[in-house]
Amino acid sequence: MPFKPFLLPLAMLISQAVWAQQAVPGTDRSVPNTLIKGQAPDGAYPFLVVTELTLPGCKGTGQTAEQEETHASIAESASRQMQLLTTNVEAGFKTEGCKRTDYYYVSDTLDLRSVMNIFYKDNYGAYPHSVSIRPDPGWKAYGSLLEAAGK
Repeated sequence: MPFKPFLLPLAMLISQAVWAQQAVPGTDRSVPNTLIKGQAPDGAYPFLVVTELTLPGCKGTGQTAEQEETHASIAESASRQMQLLTTNVEAGFKTEGCKRTDYYYVSDTLDLRSVMNIFYKDNYGAYPHSVSIRPDPGWKAYGSLLEAAGK
């Protein structure tokens, strides 16, 4: 069943609340967007975009609540930027130490990597980051997030 583009912003707002409830500061975790579980995979979004961002000055033992909030805020800004470029579905995120990895499924990748790299460089230049894109029509990465979270 294809996603309805006009429903995505509402689903993303709701899913942000669901993710926030599951967050436990200072721990490594996988947090899938469980609202899309019954609809995945969606052939309209065959490409996986993976963004990684590391907080400078963070100790490798995990993040404080404030650092978690900073990561979430940056991820929200990146999501809004990506929404301007192409329709997408937020599949979830993973945290490991001081690094947050966000997973998005997109319909089109034209100029996406270069624009997102510019976005991170211009807005968060001191934060080590990466943007990778690969085909994942079966949404295997999303399945891995679900499995890692025990969902």
